[in-house]
Amino acid sequence: MVRAGGRRRTSGAANGQVEGDFFVRALARGLSILALFDVEYPEWSLGDICRSAGISKTTAYRMLRTLEVKEFLLYDPETERYRLGAAALPLGYLAMSYVGFARVLRPFLEELAEATGETVELAVAGVGGAVVVDQVATARRFRLDMPTGRVLDNLANSCFRMHVAFMPSGRRQKILGVPQARLTPNTVTDPQEISLRLDEARRTGIAYDLEEQDVGVCAVSAPVFGRDGRVEAVVTVVCPAERFGSRERRKNTDILKEAAARMTEYLAGRATGGGAGGD
Repeated sequence: MVRAGGRRRTSGAANGQVEGDFFVRALARGLSILALFDVEYPEWSLGDICRSAGISKTTAYRMLRTLEVKEFLLYDPETERYRLGAAALPLGYLAMSYVGFARVLRPFLEELAEATGETVELAVAGVGGAVVVDQVATARRFRLDMPTGRVLDNLANSCFRMHVAFMPSGRRQKILGVPQARLTPNTVTDPQEISLRLDEARRTGIAYDLEEQDVGVCAVSAPVFGRDGRVEAVVTVVCPAERFGSRERRKNTDILKEAAARMTEYLAGRATGGGAGGD
């Protein structure tokens, strides 16, 4: 069973930010190109970059050449594709240092995976969607293609839906304005129905994916809050549909909610100088 991963990556349309007086459009276009590269799509051709970033070939080539000279990108003449260069590596490591709580929350993820017997993931908000920063895979039979570092950017995914549920209304409405692709027969595409599901996720602190993103795969997600009450991360339990019947769903949901609450309490304790380990 292989996880499809949702729709084709775009250059950050899901972040919902509004352009202001100090917005530099040329810089934004260059950054939109860099934002395309991730673990699922590490290499891009000129044509694919133009289509995904929504820019002309002339503009794209000039920006790509600049990024290549500054070593943010490398060009392979044999494949005619670009990939990230050496100058991008320090930025990646620095960015990971800002999500250090992924390391301190690792014991909680391991306990959650052991209690549910399923794969557990932790994701934080990123450019264009939610970024998976840690994962504990199940030892049970379940073959998935879900690499750490991938971007979740469709509302069929329970993790991304939970992130969007707690976004400011302006950003949330902008994301709702993007047509949702029907990935499976269970995918919800009606904006009004999706909006109601976002309200429910915010009210209950739980979001489900019942074979909505990938056939045969189910998930349940819950938010982890920081000291200021904002969502720091979303933790998700992922499993095959045959292990997500009503009884298993209730059990995993209860275990997940308790684990997310403990993570929230732990982060609050760390912020005030207290806190304990994941025991």
